[in-house]
Amino acid sequence: MAGKRKDSNGIVLNKGERQMSDGRYRYRYIDNDGGQHDIYSWTLRPEDKTPDGKKPGVSLREQEKQIQKDLIEGVKSWQGSITLNAMIEEYLAEQKPYWSDGTKHCYRHAFQKHIKPSRLGRKKVSKITSDDITKFYDGLLHDKEEPIAIATVRTLEKIINPALKKAVKKNIIRFNPATGCLGEIKKKNPDMKQKKRHALENEQLQRLLAFTQTEYPQYYNFLYALAWTGCRINELTGLLWAEVDFDNEVIHIRRSLQYTSGDDGKLRYKLKSPKTSAGCRDIPMLADMKRMLRKMHMECKILTIRKPEETSVDDLDAFVFRSPRGRHISTNVFDVTLHGIVKRYNQEHEESEQLPDISAHVLRHTFCCWLCENVHGENATDDLKYIQSIMGHTDAATTLNIYSECRRSNNNAKNEALKRISQNQ
Repeated sequence: MAGKRKDSNGIVLNKGERQMSDGRYRYRYIDNDGGQHDIYSWTLRPEDKTPDGKKPGVSLREQEKQIQKDLIEGVKSWQGSITLNAMIEEYLAEQKPYWSDGTKHCYRHAFQKHIKPSRLGRKKVSKITSDDITKFYDGLLHDKEEPIAIATVRTLEKIINPALKKAVKKNIIRFNPATGCLGEIKKKNPDMKQKKRHALENEQLQRLLAFTQTEYPQYYNFLYALAWTGCRINELTGLLWAEVDFDNEVIHIRRSLQYTSGDDGKLRYKLKSPKTSAGCRDIPMLADMKRMLRKMHMECKILTIRKPEETSVDDLDAFVFRSPRGRHISTNVFDVTLHGIVKRYNQEHEESEQLPDISAHVLRHTFCCWLCENVHGENATDDLKYIQSIMGHTDAATTLNIYSECRRSNNNAKNEALKRISQNQ
């Protein structure tokens, strides 16, 4: 009968254990799928001293104990060598058929810019801890050269969390280390909470439009249209002349212009249908809006208006709004431009007259508030449904809870009305 195998220190080795010629220990095991795997360590037992000049690590038998636990519980720890980047790539590919081009582009861009080149992205999912993810988010928020907004952290969380959740479902890891990390970041950075969008007061909007008309006339028409149609910016950039109905005084919203990556990876503009059926709607053409569009149409000197189904994204003349260079309007570029307009306005005005930071969506928000303040029919429910249809909201709760805030000017008028009622009682 053969004697028991021992290491160089005379310690009896268990089944599957072996000491290599360089002094390292190896443990070989068979997984539940029949695959063979090896793990290594410079120490056999937890109490053993790491050889001089070698990097300390978990002892072989501690690793063996964890492996046996994984095998019993069905956790495929041997697949844990897959990196977070690879797991995210798998998740993005899986979701591709279900996402719009805009969503795919947003998540792919965030992944490639922030996660893929990072140390966290290259780390094995089995080695990632909640602390790793929290530090990753915190580092991006406080980056000295290019700090990101809390909204971007939310986007990254929507990529990392489900990718690691997928790893849990595949039994690669026991639990999702991303759970609760976003909440932890919010606690640590209370001043970085996403700011609530507030509608502009009437006088603020008028001052913005007047300043733009004088100082930035090339952007005035588009800015005015954003303010007085309530369109999403992609809906307005994708508006065709064929969808401007002067006779019935309505604007037909049937598509949006998206800047997305194609199957070949190249970025290009695409005309897409709205995400929901509620996005296809008719917007009333207000009197001043009609006059502006009439003037624009005459200046364009368009003789033939193609039908929407016959129009391609390359038919620039078919689009109502274009950039000063005659190209499609980039939503990202316009938001930066609008930010610059407001910044210059504030530099030239006293603090009491300055404007808040404004995005295209704030103008949509403002229009919805204006509708809520001015649409007064015989039935409040009908009024709400009418406003909901104009804004393209799937759920009326969105109209009520998010957009229809009481502006200060309207609040004052309501307060005075209550005072008059109380005095007459």
